[in-house]
Amino acid sequence: MSEFTLDDGRKAEKVEISPDSLTKVIELYVEPKASKRLSQRVIERFCVCERETQTVNEETGEVVDRVVENLCSGPQASVQKVVESSPMRAAVEKKVAMEFDTKFYVFGAIILAQMAALAYVVFFM
Repeated sequence: MSEFTLDDGRKAEKVEISPDSLTKVIELYVEPKASKRLSQRVIERFCVCERETQTVNEETGEVVDRVVENLCSGPQASVQKVVESSPMRAAVEKKVAMEFDTKFYVFGAIILAQMAALAYVVFFM
């Protein structure tokens, strides 16, 4: 058994087996290739002096978080954090926001009606 490294950097092990005097079997056991997935992308635009750092969801490949930095302003670089979302997520967030506003107004109207009924009972009966 001898261990060595292949051209692509993976470790391999060479095993020679001789079942009989007329046969020679050489087996190479190689590490599986490492799968790499994109987790972050940095885009530097020198003409407008900004750096954009995108955080990518490794499973779906969509951009989860985006940070834009201004490089030309000196040591106190302004950082603008922008969260991008898919169109489906934006639609769901809009629907949830609308339901919250509607429920809030209905709840407020019920409380006002109860206070009016209480005032009527206390002052007019």
